[in-house]
Amino acid sequence: MFAFENCMRVLIAALSVIIAVSAYDAVYFSNQRDIQSSKLENIVNSASADEPVVFIVNPDFTLGQFSVKANAYSSEPTQDYLAKLVKSSKYHGATYFTEQFIVPTASVLTSSSDFKTGSSVYVLAGEEWTSAEELAQQVLEKIENAVVIITATDGVSQEKTRVKRVGLTGGESRQNDAEATGNIALPLILPPYNVTGLTAPANGDSSCLFYLEGLDVVVQKKDSGKTTYSAAAIRQGNATWSYADGYASCVNSSVGSFVFRISLTTTGEVADSGDLFTIPSGSNIDVSLTINGTKDGYWQLVGATLNSASINLKNGGAVTASGVTVGEGATQYTGLNSVAGFALTCSQTQAVFFATNNDAVRIGLSLHNSQVQTYVVMPEWKQWAYFTRQTEDCTGTFSSGSWMGILSALVLITGLIFGYLMLQSVQTQDRFDDPKQKQIVINVRE
Repeated sequence: MFAFENCMRVLIAALSVIIAVSAYDAVYFSNQRDIQSSKLENIVNSASADEPVVFIVNPDFTLGQFSVKANAYSSEPTQDYLAKLVKSSKYHGATYFTEQFIVPTASVLTSSSDFKTGSSVYVLAGEEWTSAEELAQQVLEKIENAVVIITATDGVSQEKTRVKRVGLTGGESRQNDAEATGNIALPLILPPYNVTGLTAPANGDSSCLFYLEGLDVVVQKKDSGKTTYSAAAIRQGNATWSYADGYASCVNSSVGSFVFRISLTTTGEVADSGDLFTIPSGSNIDVSLTINGTKDGYWQLVGATLNSASINLKNGGAVTASGVTVGEGATQYTGLNSVAGFALTCSQTQAVFFATNNDAVRIGLSLHNSQVQTYVVMPEWKQWAYFTRQTEDCTGTFSSGSWMGILSALVLITGLIFGYLMLQSVQTQDRFDDPKQKQIVINVRE
């Protein structure tokens, strides 16, 4: 009954071990063509108008995202359209690929009204899972004998371009064709070394460094004593960032105040995961983070200012926040703290919440895949700064779940050892009564 779910669990576990940083996850299915033993490259290369290949893409697609939609870890049947299509298909599977698919003749669709028959490859591009799913539901009904591949937006391109990723420890930075003042594709780097229009600090100067791949906007809404939370992901593909003088304020010492200003602009409407709110297209999410380095050799996030943010509640209208500042009490649980001389990486921080013009609503911001360093490494032979190899993770060696398992195991082991020692302390009587002899009298001292 749960063969599909078990298969997905095994595939996800196996792929999580071998997938490289630059690899792209993919789920594929078909009802007409046996594709389970075929490579994706061969399937795409053999696409034709009679047997087209349909890519369904969104910026954040991973096998983990799909497993959630497919209820792979639950006995409840999935209600997700794409997940049900995969499960009900005759041939399906999951894999990964390391090289971006180049499909120059593909028909890229962001709306079902753009659909035209006759193409061998279609790319159905959504801003996130929901929009990609809605577009697929409208278009797949018009295409017959198709092989469908669900993957990340970056995994498919019409142009043969190489995406150069930021080298966090190898000293490489990212070239950017955009001007340094705005409309720069994520990830964000402050100061934006090796970006057109900016002069990097001279070799030997101390500075700070900040890297960010995205933000999660978390909305807290209180209604009739009930508190509801929902989050929307701002990532590469649905937002750009801008830079101006003063967006990265550094001191030439490990002691002092460091300020990073994150200014993102959405390039399309961003929907949340809980059907609570949307972020309108063209919205500016602008927040300043203040990090303080102390004389005892530590640094941490001590404050934040939400310069601007706006959302639209599904039932409640627009909500905005501007110039709202919070202190250490609101930022102390983010996990953004470390030792001077170390960089800090974090896959996802706790959200910092800010008040809005609506007393019942607060807007929170969480950093996604970030790295912070209060100084830079810039040898003379380098033309740009890079992160040190001395890096700490915001998630400790033992997570909350790990500690729960460890403490539970220690309690059980202690009980087992105690019981074993008690059994070992039992001593058998070395003399026994003989009914034909005089009764044995046992001295208490024995």
